[in-house]
Amino acid sequence: MPSLGSTGGEAGAGKEPTTMSEGVSDADPIAVQAGHGDADPTAVLAAHWNESERRLYPTATTNPDAYQSAVKLVRAVADALADVSDLGELVQRWEHRTAVLDAAVRATGETVAYGLIEATAGCGFAIRRRELLNERAERERRERITAARDAGETWVVIHEQGDLASGLADPCQCMEMHLPTGLAVVSMVEPDPSTMTPVYVVTVTAMGAEAAGTSGIDLSSFEDLETADPELFEDNRRAMRSRVEAAGA
Repeated sequence: MPSLGSTGGEAGAGKEPTTMSEGVSDADPIAVQAGHGDADPTAVLAAHWNESERRLYPTATTNPDAYQSAVKLVRAVADALADVSDLGELVQRWEHRTAVLDAAVRATGETVAYGLIEATAGCGFAIRRRELLNERAERERRERITAARDAGETWVVIHEQGDLASGLADPCQCMEMHLPTGLAVVSMVEPDPSTMTPVYVVTVTAMGAEAAGTSGIDLSSFEDLETADPELFEDNRRAMRSRVEAAGA
């Protein structure tokens, strides 16, 4: 997403936000919720774990009791992995998945459904993987915010993914936070529900605890900007940033 991640100008209201590629390691295509972390050592296993979910969870429609039992076991597997602190360690723990699943069986008193031993373990590992990715994304987001504040920046990109040129094939999304207010400008590509063609949307949201400076600012005053023209997308993004800056002045 070259244009959305550009930088330039002096620090202050007019400066483009710090991009995720500055001061952070290479992108993790799966964990881009708040930045580009280290390469994901679980990327290959993740496909297997996701397939486990596709195998296990449809049993809800055919055998609700077995499904409820499976859900308890899956959660117990994920809980048994709570001491796993990074993705590399999760890969290593997968080699001992039988022991992890046995511990979950003892903890819950449930029985693993026939033929679903691997799938049950895989679902639990998938959950823990997502938790670790979210934890890493949150750390990186906070690191980006801290670094931008220390550098005297006004804006910082806290989430960036996709490719603007690819349209809906790899939809671009960028979230830029205005540090003085904690408001974020979200620029994204979405499908038009009637034509399934790309729509380029720019909206504003408050960033929770970071939005301490939004007192007195009416979020409803930031009307979404939508266009089917990708060339206007960048103009709308800049216009929305200007509105946020004016509201926080």
